[in-house]
Amino acid sequence: MILYRQANDNDFDFTFKIKTNSTKQLVEKIWGWDDTVQLDHHKNQFNPHKIKIIIDEKQQVGYISTFVIENILFIENILIDTPFQGKKIGTKVLIDTIKSAVEQKKRVELQVFKINDRAIKLYERLNFQTFGQTDLHYKMRYKEN
Repeated sequence: MILYRQANDNDFDFTFKIKTNSTKQLVEKIWGWDDTVQLDHHKNQFNPHKIKIIIDEKQQVGYISTFVIENILFIENILIDTPFQGKKIGTKVLIDTIKSAVEQKKRVELQVFKINDRAIKLYERLNFQTFGQTDLHYKMRYKEN
């Protein structure tokens, strides 16, 4: 059973570890990875009010970061630590997030690195459709059946 708890300032190191473990290979391919740059970026972006820690079987396994603009719930990050990937945790978290947003009459949007084939397949399987792009990302929106 997946549970969530609101992040707090003490989760900074945990979220940076998850971000590093989950995104380093992608970031290396795009820009190259620099620990100092990435840590500074995380310091500037870290906002515990937007983050929920994902807990599976009493263990913290990742986090999801979201924010709302008007009637859109934007998924900023959904990151699962590498040992827990491939266990449908991300799928369950996305389904929970979509369900909550739909109940609140909000659209769900995200953007994903174009080179992140695994995530793109997951989003498409859950009925996200591409509606735009940047140089590096696809912009995707959940489409209700």
